[in-house]
Amino acid sequence: MENIERNLDDNIRHIKEVFNNTSDLVVKKFKLGIEKKEYAAMIYIDGIVDSDAIQDFVVKPLLNKKTSEKEQIINYITEVIESTNINMCTKYNEITDAIVNGKTTILFENHDTGIIIDAPMWQERSLEEAQGERVPQGPIIGLTEKLKTNINMLRSIIKSPNLCVENKEIGVISKTQISVVYMNGIVDKGILEKVRTRIGNLSVKYILEARVIDDLIEGKKNLFNLNKSTERPDVLASALYEGRVGVIVDGTPLAIITPTLFIDSFQTPDDYYFKTGRFTTRLIRLFGFFLSVFLPAIYLTLEKFHQDEFSKKVVKSLFSDGEILPAFWEMIFLMFLLKILTDASFRIPKSAIILISLVATIVIGETAVTAKIIHPASLITIGITFLSSFLIVYRGLSNAIATLRFLFLIIALYWGFTGLIVGTTILILYMVNLKSAGVPYLSPLIPFRYRELKDTFYRGDLQSLINSKHTYPDNNS
Repeated sequence: MENIERNLDDNIRHIKEVFNNTSDLVVKKFKLGIEKKEYAAMIYIDGIVDSDAIQDFVVKPLLNKKTSEKEQIINYITEVIESTNINMCTKYNEITDAIVNGKTTILFENHDTGIIIDAPMWQERSLEEAQGERVPQGPIIGLTEKLKTNINMLRSIIKSPNLCVENKEIGVISKTQISVVYMNGIVDKGILEKVRTRIGNLSVKYILEARVIDDLIEGKKNLFNLNKSTERPDVLASALYEGRVGVIVDGTPLAIITPTLFIDSFQTPDDYYFKTGRFTTRLIRLFGFFLSVFLPAIYLTLEKFHQDEFSKKVVKSLFSDGEILPAFWEMIFLMFLLKILTDASFRIPKSAIILISLVATIVIGETAVTAKIIHPASLITIGITFLSSFLIVYRGLSNAIATLRFLFLIIALYWGFTGLIVGTTILILYMVNLKSAGVPYLSPLIPFRYRELKDTFYRGDLQSLINSKHTYPDNNS
C-alpha cells in the first residue's frame, strides 16, 4: 500500500495510471480560499457521484474560506466542508476503493493526506412487488439491487438497536459489499460464528450474484438447499427474530437466510395473516411435496408390476390402450415437454405467453393423446404432479423435487414398490445427516424437539410464537 505523495501532479498521474486513463475519470484542479494560495484536485468517476452536492457543499466552501498566512487548509478542512460523511486518507488504495464506490477524493498540494467525501448517486429501480413470493395478504414490497436500500427497508421493519449490520468487502479485481445482519441477544452465537468464518475464508476475483456466498455458507454440495433465499424484507426480519443470520449482497435483490430447515419450505408469509388454515394449509403443501415426487413412480409401478390385479376395463382406462410409448417413456416425454414450457415461459415476452400456452395445450393434450403417443392417464398423472409441485412456494426446493422425481421413476421401473420403500428410507437417512450451519436439516422432527413443533406442520398461536424463543440443536460439526 503506497502512501500519498506531497506533489499533487504526481498523485494525479498515479491515480490516472491505476484507472488506465479511463475517460470517465474526472480530475478538476482548483485553488483554495479567497486568496487562492493552495492548489487542490477533485477526483471522481463521472455518472456515479452527485456532482451538484459536491459543488454546493464541498467546492464552494473551500473556495470561499479565508485563511491566514500560517493557517493550512488541512487543519480546518473538516470544519469547512458541509458534509457529515468525510474521511481522511493517506494511502493510494484507499483512494482507489473510494472512487470505484462512487465517492469523491480531494488531494492537496504539499500535503500527503487527502479527504474522501461520500456522495454517490447510483441508479436504481423503484420499490416493486416481490414477484417470486407473492402473497394474497400482507406486505408486498420486495428487496432491490441496492444494499443500502435493503438495509433501509429492514430497519424500517425492525426498529431496534439490537439489529446489527456487519459490512464486508469481497473481491480482488472488483470489491463487492455484503452485509451480515442479525439480532444481538437473539441470534444463535454458534451459527453466527460459522457464517463469519466461512465468509472470511472466501477469496474470489469478483462477485456478481449471491449464489457464491450461498454455496460458501452451505458448505458441501447437497441435493437440498441448506440456505433459504428470499426477496421479501419481512421474511428476512422474521428470520432474524428467530435467531437466524441473514446475508445481503450488493447488486442482488435477494437475502440469504441460514440456517434453513426442511419444514421452512412449507411456510409462507401469509400464513401469519389468515385465521383459517392453521392446521391444514401446511399439511396440504406437504402432501403436495410427496405427490410431486412419488406420483409418477407409483403410476409406473402399478402399470408395470400390478396390472394383473385390475380388471381389463381398468387396465384399458388407466394403463394401456395401444399407445406407442411405454409408460416410463410417456412420463419422461411429458416431464421433458413441461420443463420446456416452464423454462420458456420465464424467458419469452409476456405477450407471447398465451400463444405458447395454446401451442403446448394442443401438442401435449389433444395431439399426443389422439395420435396414441401417450395415454390420457399418464397426462393426468404428470399434470397433477406439476400442479402439486407449485404448492411448494419456496423455489429452492424445486430442483430437489425434480431430481428426486426422476430418480424414483428409475427405481420404480426396475424394482417397483420394494425399490420405492428402500429408496425412501435411504432418502430419509440422507436428510437426517444434512446440516444447515451445523443445525440438523430435519429439526425439530429429527432430532425430535417438542417445544419447536409450534410452528412446523401447523401454525401455533401468534402471541405464543412472538413471545417464544427459538433455539437450535447445539452441533459444531
